[in-house]
Amino acid sequence: MDAFVDPDLESLRLAVALYALRRKRDSVVARKGLFGEPGWDILLDLYIADRRRTELQVSSVCLDAGVPSTTILRWISRLEREKLIYRTADASDARRRYVRLTDEGRTMMRKVLRAISAAGLA
Repeated sequence: MDAFVDPDLESLRLAVALYALRRKRDSVVARKGLFGEPGWDILLDLYIADRRRTELQVSSVCLDAGVPSTTILRWISRLEREKLIYRTADASDARRRYVRLTDEGRTMMRKVLRAISAAGLA
């Protein structure tokens, strides 16, 4: 009997591993942002949050990326224009905003992660 493999769980594991590897690589080099891929970092971070059913505040995304917040905010705006993510206000605190993947963003990330997995690159 063939074992069932949940492709979304495998994609989550790969996303977590890729995110951890990027953070590990960045921690070894003292120069912040040297290996900058803010768009990829944001999408990975949001994919992981989405699969774990957690929410990320805009401020958390800025801190996690390790690059200036102005850079991240520009990338968030770009990813919104591309219809891959969206921002939403917190119902209980208007100062707080969350960032989430759109259905299109989620589908694209699954596709990319499955392609990386199939290529044996991670």
